[in-house]
Amino acid sequence: MSNRSEILTEYRKANEQLDELKATEARQVEPCHHETITIEPKYGRQMQELSAKCDYLNMILEAMAASED
Repeated sequence: MSNRSEILTEYRKANEQLDELKATEARQVEPCHHETITIEPKYGRQMQELSAKCDYLNMILEAMAASED
């Protein structure tokens, strides 16, 4: 990940994967009309890892943009 283009591509890929996992989780929740339910994410760990990766890559991209100014 040496240049901005590669980092941006990796960021977009990780963000798309995170969005897919979130959508999958949302589809698996069954509506409940009269009871309280607790939702435990099936992909929680993966979502946390991807979220951390996106934050890290975004930080790098922001630092690169700041250094260009």
